[in-house]
Amino acid sequence: MFQKTRIWEKSDSPRMDAKFFSSRHDHILVYAKNIDTVEINRLSTTEVPSHYNKTDESGRRYYLKPLRAMGAEDDRASRPTLYFALTAPDGTEILPVRADGSDGRWRWSRERIDENPELLEWVNGRKGWAPYYKIFADTSTGTPPETLWRHEEVGSNRTSKIEMTQVFGGDKSFDTPKPEALVQRVLQIGSVEGDLVIDSFLGSGTTAAVAHKMGRRYIGIEYNGTAYSHCYPRLKAVVDGEQGGISRAQNWHGGGGFKFYELAPTLIVKDKHGNPVISGKYNAQMLVAAISKLNGYAYAPDADVFWKQGLSQAGSFIYVTTEYLTAAQLDDIARELPEYERLLICAPAFDIGLGKRYENINIRKIPQSVLDKCEYGADNYNLNIVNPPELDEEEWEDCEDA
Repeated sequence: MFQKTRIWEKSDSPRMDAKFFSSRHDHILVYAKNIDTVEINRLSTTEVPSHYNKTDESGRRYYLKPLRAMGAEDDRASRPTLYFALTAPDGTEILPVRADGSDGRWRWSRERIDENPELLEWVNGRKGWAPYYKIFADTSTGTPPETLWRHEEVGSNRTSKIEMTQVFGGDKSFDTPKPEALVQRVLQIGSVEGDLVIDSFLGSGTTAAVAHKMGRRYIGIEYNGTAYSHCYPRLKAVVDGEQGGISRAQNWHGGGGFKFYELAPTLIVKDKHGNPVISGKYNAQMLVAAISKLNGYAYAPDADVFWKQGLSQAGSFIYVTTEYLTAAQLDDIARELPEYERLLICAPAFDIGLGKRYENINIRKIPQSVLDKCEYGADNYNLNIVNPPELDEEEWEDCEDA
C-alpha cells in the first residue's frame, strides 16, 4: 500500500525565493507491508455537523431520518416482512407508502421498533403523520482520513517552531521540527492506546513526546547531539506536565516515565597500522559482559565463584576467559559444579577433547573475528612467525638502515 498525503500550509503570500513554483504543502508517504491487513482508524469529529439539528432531554444532538426505506429495493416485494402498520400519536394506522402511492417497506423490523421506542419520533407533515428514527452525533463511527490535511487541523512548520520555543523556553534551533498535532493525527489513524511506536530518526523528540501524551509505548533512536539537547529534556518536560503542543487536547498533566540508553563505544577499532584491535575503552570485564549478552546470559558475576560470571533464565551459568583453557583448569571447575547445573565456557583456545569432557559443561571458542590478532589497546605486534629465515650480516645491516 502506498499513499501520498499533503499537508496544506496557509500563507499570506508565496515564497519569493522560490525558483519555479512556491510550495504550499509538504508530503507524507504511507506504506503497508500487506494492504489486506491494514486497519486505518477513522477520525472522531470534535465539532457536531450542522445537520444534527435536534437535541434530546439529556442534551445529545441528533437528526431524523425517515423510517420508510428509500432508494433501491424499497418496495414491499423486496422485503415483505417489513410491510406492516404502525400507530401514530393520534391513533392512525400508518403504512409505508412510496411517493407513487405503491406499497413500500420500513427500514426496521417490528421487533427492533418494539425494542427501541425511544429512538422513534413522529412528525406530522403536510401528508399526515410519518415515523422517523434518531441518529445521534455521539454514535457516529467517525470519518475516514482524507489525503489533504489543512494546517488548521495538524499545524505547520511555523506551529512546530513555536512549540519548540514553548517547550525549551528559548532558542532551540532545529531544521525540520514537526508539529505535535501532525504526529497526533498519524498516531490516531495508525495506532491505538498501548501500541508500540518507533521513530528511528527521532530528531527533536516530537514522536516520543506525542506518543507519551497519547498513551502509546514508544522507542526513539537518535544518533547525534539532539538526543541530549532536545529529546531527553523534552521528554523530561512531558513527564513533568508541560502544556505545549497537544497537551490540552489530550488533557495531559504529566506522569509516566522513560528510559534513556546510550550506545557503548565501538568494540573493534583500527590502530595506526590499520589492524583491528579491541578498543582501549574496553577492559576484560566489559568483554565478558558483551559475550555474555550475545549468548543470552545476564552479566552477574558471583562474588565467591569466579567462573559464575553470568546467569541465563534456564539456570545455567557462563564463564568467559581470554586465557588458554587447560584440562586441569576445567577439572577444577567441574569439581565445584553440581550435576544439576550447566556451564558454558567461552575461551580463545583450549586443550583437545575438552569439549566433550563433561556432559553439563559446554565449551565454545571465542569468535576469531573478535580476538584474532587483537590485543587490548595494542599499537604494535610481535608476530609469532615459526622458523623465520636466517639473514646474513649484510642483510641485517640493510634492514637496520631501512
